[in-house]
This record gives sequence, structure tokens and C-alpha cells, in this order.
Amino acid sequence: MRINTSDKYEWRTDLYDRVGDLLNESTRSGAIDASAQFTEEMMKNLDRAMDHPDMTPELAALLSMSQVELEYEIQSGVNISD
Repeated sequence: MRINTSDKYEWRTDLYDRVGDLLNESTRSGAIDASAQFTEEMMKNLDRAMDHPDMTPELAALLSMSQVELEYEIQSGVNISD
């Protein structure tokens, strides 16, 4: 697989290098692999976090990213039966 990093896509080179540094990967392909694995695992964890009893709207906003937006709303109700 080839990824275009010329002209208007030149920013990708710096992105892959920064991600490699963050994930302790020494190659760009390693950075891409590690970030794909991270994303797959993180999406599962975010789904689980939304169901956690300690979740708040503030935490959901903090965990949101440009690619993933989390919204959390607390709802309550009272039913009175005769």
C-alpha cells in the first residue's frame, strides 16, 4: 500500500512521525499499524465507558475527539400508580 505524502498531503509525514513518537514506533508503517490497533481498541472502550455508572456529560465531552463525538445525557423520571 502506498500513501501519498506529496504536495497537499505533505502534512501526513509529520503526523505519522508524531504518532510514531507517541506510540514508541520507529517506522511510519509501524505508527499507522499501532494507531489502527489503538483506534479499534479505544472505540470498544469508549462504548463501554458510556455505560459506566460514573459517566457524566463533562467526561463525555473530555473523551470526545474530532473524529469521535460522545454525548451523554442523564434522564430520570417518576411514575406514580394508584
